[in-house]
Amino acid sequence: MVSNSLIKKVLKEYFRKGQKADSFGPFIRKQLELIYRPLGMWGQAPNPNDDCETGLGVIGIFPHSEKDIWSVLNRFDTNSKVKTKMHEIFLNTNPEDVSSNGFMNWIEENRNQLFGPRGRYTKTLIGLNMETIISGNKNEEYAVSILSTKFPNAKVKRYCSGDVRDTKKGIDITLERPGKSTNIQVKPYIRVGSFFTPDGDTFFEVTAYLDVNRYSEKNVDVFMFVNPNEQKFILFSNNKNKIGQQRSNIIRFYEPPLFTNMTFVTKQKRTSKSFSDTETLFGLENDLEKNLRFRKQQIEKLIDKLSTKPK
Repeated sequence: MVSNSLIKKVLKEYFRKGQKADSFGPFIRKQLELIYRPLGMWGQAPNPNDDCETGLGVIGIFPHSEKDIWSVLNRFDTNSKVKTKMHEIFLNTNPEDVSSNGFMNWIEENRNQLFGPRGRYTKTLIGLNMETIISGNKNEEYAVSILSTKFPNAKVKRYCSGDVRDTKKGIDITLERPGKSTNIQVKPYIRVGSFFTPDGDTFFEVTAYLDVNRYSEKNVDVFMFVNPNEQKFILFSNNKNKIGQQRSNIIRFYEPPLFTNMTFVTKQKRTSKSFSDTETLFGLENDLEKNLRFRKQQIEKLIDKLSTKPK
């Protein structure tokens, strides 16, 4: 049995040598088409209510749910667990050849075993994908229930599996109201906290696997973080000027949420600062007080301005 460390090493080498990550998706989709087009299982899902606009893909077999005909196989091109498992199978069956070309050739030669209706590995790979699908469905269904309650007169449109508005633009749900539509990306969160720093910054910090840079402000208006098990949610605007991506799983929002059912105790988050002898000599460590006084003045001005506006 091949080790995880070898799989990671091969994957790292695979991309280091210049194999573009985005070439893998079209390659996998081509293998699926070669199998399922001749079987009459290649096409688009029906779109009776303008909530299911898919591209071409596998249909009518291994569906996402009882309500879908769009196949789980269509997710194989982007699911990292599926890629890792295929590399593991490849290395176990081809210990002499671990090159990227060898891997692609192996997939092509074994596509029926990997992706076919009766393939040796098909159900195993589908199982890896279903974990993500079941979790995603639960999160989105909870989000729909919250939005429907909050906006009883609006239409809450959740797109079907494989819809291009989801796969291409990152839109999970659209909230349609007279004269206005709001596009929402739904993500599970691990933690949410409210913080302030010694220099006066205040922000909400969300622990969730989200790369905010993937979602254009033109397409996605709102990030909605949910935890169905705890029945908690929080929504923030997709305003890149007010968002800071700290790490792959840490995002900071420098403005209040749009709405939430959470309560927060704002905690201080210290930042480490060190001053050189020269900086200390010129009194730069005293900038904190000046900064806070300036922020206080600006906040008071803004409050006065808002209070004079007609309601």
